[in-house]
Amino acid sequence: MAWMYKHIPTICFFLVMCYLTIKTVPILGEKTPHSQSQVEPKPICQSSGPIIGSRRVSNPCSPNANWTKTPSSGELVNENEARVRSINKKQNRHDRYTRSDTEYDPDADFGLFTVKISLGLPQQYFSLIVDTGSRWTWVRCRFCRVGCDSDDPLYDPTKSLCKARLLNHFYVNYGDKSYINGIWGCDTLNIGDDLSSIMNFQFGCALNIFDDSGDNFANASGYLGLGKGHSSLVSQGGASMQVFSYFVPGNGGGADLQFGDKAREKSNTCTNQFTPMVRGSDPEKYYIDLVGISVDGNELNVPSTELMSRGTIIDSGTTITRLPEVVYSAFRDAVRESMSSYTLLDGIDELMDTCYSLEGLMEPIAFPEIKFHFGEVDTIDVILTKEGTIWRKTDTVNCLAFAAAEGCSIIGMVQQRGFNVLYDLEGETIGFGTNCT
Repeated sequence: MAWMYKHIPTICFFLVMCYLTIKTVPILGEKTPHSQSQVEPKPICQSSGPIIGSRRVSNPCSPNANWTKTPSSGELVNENEARVRSINKKQNRHDRYTRSDTEYDPDADFGLFTVKISLGLPQQYFSLIVDTGSRWTWVRCRFCRVGCDSDDPLYDPTKSLCKARLLNHFYVNYGDKSYINGIWGCDTLNIGDDLSSIMNFQFGCALNIFDDSGDNFANASGYLGLGKGHSSLVSQGGASMQVFSYFVPGNGGGADLQFGDKAREKSNTCTNQFTPMVRGSDPEKYYIDLVGISVDGNELNVPSTELMSRGTIIDSGTTITRLPEVVYSAFRDAVRESMSSYTLLDGIDELMDTCYSLEGLMEPIAFPEIKFHFGEVDTIDVILTKEGTIWRKTDTVNCLAFAAAEGCSIIGMVQQRGFNVLYDLEGETIGFGTNCT
C-alpha cells in the first residue's frame, strides 16, 4: 500500500496517457477560430509569484543563447505564410527553426531566439522558443508518445513540486493543422541564473506533438508564451511581470530577455521612443498603430486607414513584416525605384518578390532608409536598421524582408533587429530603444 501511495503520480500519468492515445483527435485547421486550450486548468495551482529577474541570452557561444538558422526558401515560404494566414484568422502559427550555439554562423540569417528555463527541484532545464504572439507555454513530457524528439531531456512531471493532480486535458492547435495534445502541468518555473521563480506555474505537458510541416517544432523543448490573457506567463507571474523586454541583435551578437525591474533598468540605458498599445481583434496579441511608412524620407502616398483599419500586430513569432496589399505594393515600388541601379531578380523567392543579386558588387548593397510611423497621436518615427530591412537569402542574394498580407499588418522579428523592445503592460505602451549600454 505504501508503494502505491508513493507512485500515485506515475500511475495517474500512465492512465491519462492511455486515454489520450486511444481518444480520437480531430484534424485541425480552418474549423477552429483560434489556437486554444480546450480545457483550462482548475484553480488548484495558484500563482504565488512574482517572478522577477532576467533571462540573459548573452552570447551565441553561451549555452543559453540559441538563434534560428536560415531556412530554405521553401521552409520560409511555408512556415511564414502559415503563420500569417493563421494570425489573420485569429490562430497562432510559429516559424520554427532554431539552432544551438554550436551551429552559430555569423553570416547566416535568423528569425527567433530561445530562452533557457528550468522546472522543479532538482531543476530540469529546457530551451523554449520565445513567443509574444501566444499565451500558451508547453514542454515535451515524459510518457510522450508522438513527436517526442527534443534537444533537451523530456520533462518528468512525477518530480513536480506542485501537489496538484495533473489530470486536465491540455490542447493547442495551430493554423497549419499542427497541434499539441497533453495534460496541464504545474511546477516551479525558474528563468534566469538568479533563479527567480513562479511557484505553481501552469503549463502544457505535451504528450502528443503533431507538426504538419514535418520539422517537429525544430526539436525545441517547447514554447514560452508571452502573449496576453489567462494562463500566460505574464498573467501568472504577478504585477512584477507586467514589464518585459528583449533586445534583437542586428548581426547575431548579444541578446537579452529581461523582466520587471531588470527590463526597466535596461530600457533606461537606451534612447527610447514609445507608442501606445491599442485594442485589436485578438486579445492574446499586442497591437500598435502603424500610421505610415517612409522610404528614403518620402512617405508613401497611401491612406493611413489602409493600415489602421485592420490593425498592426508586433510579434516575435513571425519572421518578416507583412503589410496590406495596397500598402505593400506602394512600398515595394518605392524601394525598387530607389534601387534601380541594382539587378532585380525575378521569381527568386515565392514569398519575397524584391530580391537583388550581389554578384560583381564591389561594395555592400545599399537598401534605402525605411521609417515606420507609429501612433495616431504623438506620432513617433522609428528608423529601421539595415539588418532590419534585408533578408540574406544566400551569399549572393539579398531580399527586401517584407511581403504582402490579405489581413492585418504584422511587425516581424527581422524588423525588430537592433532594437530593445519594451512591453509595458501597465502603461500599455511599446518602446523601441536604441544605443543601449
